[in-house]
Amino acid sequence: MMQIILLIIATLSTLIFILFLAMGGKYTSLVENLNSKEYAMKDLYVVGFGLANTKLFALRGNMEKNLKKSMKLEYDNIYYEYYAALAWAQFLTLAMLVVSLGTAFAALIGGDASFMIVGIVLLFVMAIWNITLSKAKESVAKRREACVAEFPNMVSKLSLLINSGMVLREAWFLIANGKEGPLYDLMKKACEYMNNGESDMSAIHKFGVLSDSTEIKKFTSALVQGIEKGNSELADFLLAQTSELWAHKRQLSLQAGEVAAGKLIIPLGITFAGIIMIIVSAAMQSMSF
Repeated sequence: MMQIILLIIATLSTLIFILFLAMGGKYTSLVENLNSKEYAMKDLYVVGFGLANTKLFALRGNMEKNLKKSMKLEYDNIYYEYYAALAWAQFLTLAMLVVSLGTAFAALIGGDASFMIVGIVLLFVMAIWNITLSKAKESVAKRREACVAEFPNMVSKLSLLINSGMVLREAWFLIANGKEGPLYDLMKKACEYMNNGESDMSAIHKFGVLSDSTEIKKFTSALVQGIEKGNSELADFLLAQTSELWAHKRQLSLQAGEVAAGKLIIPLGITFAGIIMIIVSAAMQSMSF
């Protein structure tokens, strides 16, 4: 009985996959420009886009909320919905493939082993979803760490330029285009917002939000308040922030050093134990002679 159920599931899932693949022409434009190295199976993602447009497999609830939240930090406000839809389509495509192949294999094996294979299939589907969601989160986390590491340097440069008499917008543009890196990419994005007619305060606020760093968000909020008060108070604020940020960076470096030292305890302990064993074995051999 179990074997028949598995065969039915395998047949249905395979037919659904083939059907949506055949009908996926209208979604080709959504995947054709994707990087082939990053999205190796991009031509099959039309299946996921087709499934996502049905009521049964539509992205909704907490899954939609979490996925869009991660993508909004990673990509521009214009594109985050597309990348959220792409991640969901990628998950549906891979999950359907795993279910089709896994249940077909379980049906062929039969017996008690089929239950174990079905369990493995379900675990694989869950793992695919976790990888899909964590991939975006990891990318945002790496960018956040890179931004925090470079942030004191950026504020120092901004402070020097403002104190020399340069207007904030000009100083911002100069720093953004003077170096490469995640932080400066976000600054360039803020420059684009300014060029498109947004106020300096709005663009800088968005810069803080996209950084996903509490430290940078606090700075941008205070910077926006400083802009409203005038350039003289802004210069004093930046000087104070520069010293605070460098002190904070030194503390983080010390903490990172302590963590690294803690990680070395285990390999050092193993090495020390190995040396003791060599000495003890050599001593025992000499005693036997």
